[in-house]
Amino acid sequence: MLTNKKALEPSLFGVLIQANSIYCGICLTEIELPEKCAFLGILRNSKVISVSDNPIIYAGDYILAIAIHPMMVPALKVTLKKIHSLYYSLNNCLLEARPTDKQFFNSDDAEFILPKESSSVYPD
Repeated sequence: MLTNKKALEPSLFGVLIQANSIYCGICLTEIELPEKCAFLGILRNSKVISVSDNPIIYAGDYILAIAIHPMMVPALKVTLKKIHSLYYSLNNCLLEARPTDKQFFNSDDAEFILPKESSSVYPD
């Protein structure tokens, strides 16, 4: 008979998907899980979507997963919390764009506006 039943208890948990998650926009079943781990589904707007529906993952979703062996919980959490190294969003770019010679500077930089005959904002 088994003496350590605690080691065989499955661990259930949910991981919140952030806007910079590498999983935003892909189907749940495309994620490769560690051994002895499985998906249960996604929690979205207080509704559970089964893994059998193969839902697309969005920021704000909770991925519901199970680690059959407690030893696999850390590996599963690391897998599901992967993010892009920089803030990433399909809708926003937080990097400042470099002005081109056809763009004007704001009014605070009015003294730096180039004459029309100049072809570049950068010196040669």
